[in-house]
Amino acid sequence: MAAVAALIPLLTAWYPAIPWEALVAAAAALFGVGEIAQRHEDGKTLAALNEPAPRDRAADLQAALTKLEAEQVS
Repeated sequence: MAAVAALIPLLTAWYPAIPWEALVAAAAALFGVGEIAQRHEDGKTLAALNEPAPRDRAADLQAALTKLEAEQVS
């Protein structure tokens, strides 16, 4: 998306009749959409990092089972 926004100024050279203000507004809008998408993806990554891994849960269950078995033997 950023590459498309970066190419927008070239349109002024190819099509001089297009008002440059419209192209600047389009480029700004594309950059804004890219920023929103990036923040959304960062939020998903942060949420995933804050969840415990499935293996951590399995290790906790294994430790609890080992403790129960040790108590039964004693």
